[in-house]
Amino acid sequence: TALPQSMPRGTGVNIHFTDPEPGEIKMIADAGFRWVRMDFKWDLTEPERGRYDFSPYERLMKALDGHGIRALFILDYGNPLYDSGAPPRSEATRQAFTRWAVAAAKHFSGRGIIWELYNEPNHQLFWPPKPNVNEYISLAQTVGRAWRADVPKEMLIGPATSGIDSDFLDACFKAGLLDYWDG
Repeated sequence: TALPQSMPRGTGVNIHFTDPEPGEIKMIADAGFRWVRMDFKWDLTEPERGRYDFSPYERLMKALDGHGIRALFILDYGNPLYDSGAPPRSEATRQAFTRWAVAAAKHFSGRGIIWELYNEPNHQLFWPPKPNVNEYISLAQTVGRAWRADVPKEMLIGPATSGIDSDFLDACFKAGLLDYWDG
């Protein structure tokens, strides 16, 4: 499957909201930022098993589109509907996370979003009770295979790590995850 075009350029800023205050996105644009990086939270967008509600992110995208700002959404965290909200480490939860991630990419396809697979999975705050690179690799392989089959034109990148965790990233690379990631 052909991979998407090269990574777009521009400076970005991390945000933590889906409903900006009046003038907030304009300030981001006026400061020269062309990207926002934002958690795309599983528990917020799948309130019932198999029913997705992407409306919070639709509102954010509308605000961003009005100022020519693009989104980098981080597909992340657990959902209390699966494994009591733990990271997607079991096969059933990985499959549910993958269905949700692909549904999100399909819903927003063609909008120029970059999708990042998880935030800092090497940190116990984000992958409790403790990080496990093999669990993350299993998730990334499951998502990656479905992504390339179902939404191959959408950009998928690997995770931001807490610090420069060469051991964690090397294990991901050796497991073949670069075959699925665009960056």
